[in-house]
Amino acid sequence: MLRIQRLMMAMVLVSGLSWVEGLPAHAAHGLDAVPVPTVSGPIPSTVGSAGKNHTFFATDLDLTARGYVEQEFFYSGQANVYDATVAPGIGARPTPSPTANIVSTGHPYKTRMVVRRPARPAAFNGTVVVEWLNATSQYDVEALWFRTHEFLMRDGYAWVGITAQSGPITNPTLGLKAFSPQRYGTLDLTDGGSLTAGDPLSFDVYAQGIQAVRKAEVLGDLRGRAKTVIAAGVSQSAGRVSVFVNAIQPRSAAVVDAALLYVGGERMRTDLHLPVFKVLSETEFTAPASANEISSLQPDTDRMRTWSVAGTSHSDWASFAVRYALLQRDQPTASLRDNCARPSRSRIPDRYPLSAAIHHLAAWARRGTVPPAAPLISLAQDGVTVLRDERGNALGGLRLAPFNAPVALDTGANENPPGGSGLCFLNGTHIPFDRATLRSLYPDRQAYLWQFTRAVWQNVRDGYVMPADAGEMLGDAHSSIAGHDLECGPLCANVAQFPIQPSTQLLRDHTAFLYMRGGDHLIRTLDEATLAVARGQTAPERRRQYYAQAIQMLERYQVQLDRQHRLGRATADQVRLLGGYAAILIERLDGAT
Repeated sequence: MLRIQRLMMAMVLVSGLSWVEGLPAHAAHGLDAVPVPTVSGPIPSTVGSAGKNHTFFATDLDLTARGYVEQEFFYSGQANVYDATVAPGIGARPTPSPTANIVSTGHPYKTRMVVRRPARPAAFNGTVVVEWLNATSQYDVEALWFRTHEFLMRDGYAWVGITAQSGPITNPTLGLKAFSPQRYGTLDLTDGGSLTAGDPLSFDVYAQGIQAVRKAEVLGDLRGRAKTVIAAGVSQSAGRVSVFVNAIQPRSAAVVDAALLYVGGERMRTDLHLPVFKVLSETEFTAPASANEISSLQPDTDRMRTWSVAGTSHSDWASFAVRYALLQRDQPTASLRDNCARPSRSRIPDRYPLSAAIHHLAAWARRGTVPPAAPLISLAQDGVTVLRDERGNALGGLRLAPFNAPVALDTGANENPPGGSGLCFLNGTHIPFDRATLRSLYPDRQAYLWQFTRAVWQNVRDGYVMPADAGEMLGDAHSSIAGHDLECGPLCANVAQFPIQPSTQLLRDHTAFLYMRGGDHLIRTLDEATLAVARGQTAPERRRQYYAQAIQMLERYQVQLDRQHRLGRATADQVRLLGGYAAILIERLDGAT
């Protein structure tokens, strides 16, 4: 018997399965494996069809050009209720959840998953990222996909988004049933209305969805080729995933190989045998208790890694901007305005270290390659106050090139306006430096580009940024007006957002974040428009001339955008949104001359 037990131990150690006191977790507890649910689909989806019979938030990115497909599946079964609980807000909690107990079994459910994967098996890198879709807004938010979609497709990942909570299904205004009763009317995560508080089925529903990814047909031609499955959540859903990993995963045969927690999650157990990567923004060091991670911080180990990215905000600019056209199409009542006390949404690109974390996590789970560590954001002796430089930017932390060669105040903190309400503390702050400050920092272009370039390649050497993303950052730096000694006022500056303060740099971001095939000429045209506007604002005596040049550039942009649509590289909704923003700028510039 001892010999057999040793043989089993060797086999499991080689295969990477979880162990508790020398035995697999499911054997140690004597519990059943997670069942494979019944899967139906792919469900046909046609954007613009009667009754909105299409996948909610069906991507408007050009997946075909990237060799990807999008499919939606429904899956159903019977789920357990566990006694595990989730902390409020982003799920931060200073103590890990213990292994959960089953409260009741046999609860029927039906939900959905969205799959975006390589069309060809040869393009698949073997890793599936399974995102617990964020439910805070009461509609499904693909928070991780919105941030990392270009990296995931560039590097051959499969992404799966699971609706594990009831609010995004049942909300009378924003839920899936309200969006398309025809398509989503049969979905239910409440056992017919008998379980309405706390989403008690969510953990088992998520686990069974992952089993479907592993063992059913949802990956199509990739079935059986998934070597690594990463459980992932952002903010509120990171809190859920952290409890899933701490309390549910140890009960049974492991269904995930690693976990990614972004801007949320409780403290993780030290006896876990799968790697966990937590990435935090600056907001988690400045927010109120419900969204503050300071009390949940823990030392790095050979199974735990935490990065804190200085200058970033919990709710970021890129993922906010990239969903504008989707919101107008599928969720037009959702607000696109940040009415905060200060201009909101940090422009420090959290998507780059987040992508690097996914890359490291996959290698960690598959080959045991431990990711690089990063310093935490610096705190005062009180352990709460973030230390800052003379311009207000945070000290310490993982420092990306746009933060180490700053052109703005970028922080994770903001406030609601006087007498107002909302979640502005999640949105951070972005206030561009004035001309005098930029001149003092970068007396010429060479000074700015030298400092930025040095910081970019340091980010790559440290393992915080992928080389392709470094190239993108360098391209953005070369488009910056820093070092030109120009004044970039409201119609030029990258501050706030449409429709609050239209500007050429904001339109550039909206365009760039879509990564259109052949879209580089659109970016170049907008960069020329930005320079023309800035020159006009710097030299009032020649403003009419420069603004006329900017209008010509924006009219050219509209023509180029229409051509992108004719070539199938931009959707009608994207053209309507971006072309409309260009028209607003043309009208403002014409009126300002």
